[in-house]
Amino acid sequence: MESKIALACEMSINEWLATIPDTLPEPEYSKKHEKWKKKLFNKMRGDRYHRFTTKTVRVLIVAAILTALMLTAFVIPSSRQFVLDNLGIYSRLKITESNKNSVKNEITVGYIPDGFVYESLESFSKHITVKYRSVNGKFFTIFKYSSSTEVDFNTEFSDSEEIFEDGIRYVFCKGDLGTDNLIWTKNDYVYRVSGNISVENLKKIAKFVE
Repeated sequence: MESKIALACEMSINEWLATIPDTLPEPEYSKKHEKWKKKLFNKMRGDRYHRFTTKTVRVLIVAAILTALMLTAFVIPSSRQFVLDNLGIYSRLKITESNKNSVKNEITVGYIPDGFVYESLESFSKHITVKYRSVNGKFFTIFKYSSSTEVDFNTEFSDSEEIFEDGIRYVFCKGDLGTDNLIWTKNDYVYRVSGNISVENLKKIAKFVE
């Protein structure tokens, strides 16, 4: 997709640059300007003054714009914008521009902390939950919601806080009974990891969930 956009931009830029004449009239500079220019070039480049041709300028402009487009494609985070409402003893997160998508039993867990094993998976029309547990009583649950789902979480015992990391906007909240929550959006979905594990492990799990 990015390559098609870049190609379209390149064609548009080339059409615009084609309207620029190959030769431009020489500008007239003041004596003060000429004196300053001569002094500068003598000092830095041994009085060698090179002019760029229109063709060279065209290539440089196209290359600069295409590079910017390529970098933008990688820099823009894949998280969706969301609103967070505090409703007293609980808060609600909702994607601002959601699609009517479904989770379709698809969830990928790319990181599992040492000592944890898969326990169960439950699938519903608008969300999936997958649970992991360790022998020492630790656990965590990963939720994947449809973008049209409003996600509520308990803020009776602790206010939520936002964490920005690797271009992703997370919402963190400490729950009751030692269960913490990390909620974020990615592509067209809302994700949530809840468990009695460290915040560092919550963030590692979140980083590799699809």
